[in-house]
Amino acid sequence: MSKKKGRVLYVDDEEINLINFRETLCDDFEIFTAASGDEALALLGREGEMALVVSDQRMPGMSGIELLARVREAYPETIRMIISAYTEVHELIEAINKAGVYRYFVKPWKEEQLRLSIGNAVGTYALGQEIKAFVEQGRKQMAERMRRLEGDRE
Repeated sequence: MSKKKGRVLYVDDEEINLINFRETLCDDFEIFTAASGDEALALLGREGEMALVVSDQRMPGMSGIELLARVREAYPETIRMIISAYTEVHELIEAINKAGVYRYFVKPWKEEQLRLSIGNAVGTYALGQEIKAFVEQGRKQMAERMRRLEGDRE
């Protein structure tokens, strides 16, 4: 029995980074890529929620923080990460506060560290989805019991 792969979207304006990311992780995850924030939002509109969105910080047009803040608003359960060649503290703080990032990576990324963090993020998302389904199932069962109890009273 094969386990369903976690869906991961990587956003970067440099094509070589998109290729490297996809090639590095495609055996373990279902990888989607986009070359801009606008392209990423359009892809999410077509494909639906991802387990994880990883974005470069500095891109023409929409920054990674701006993109991830919009992802957070539209898909609050999606895990978000930033990858950047720059390590400015104010960007890191903004990423945490505005976009609610799970992790901040510095380029060039280390493959094992990235693979482990992405695996943890996808696992966290999957666990959240299982809990959500469990709670919903419990809610339905409770509503059914209440309906039966009310029927017994009449």
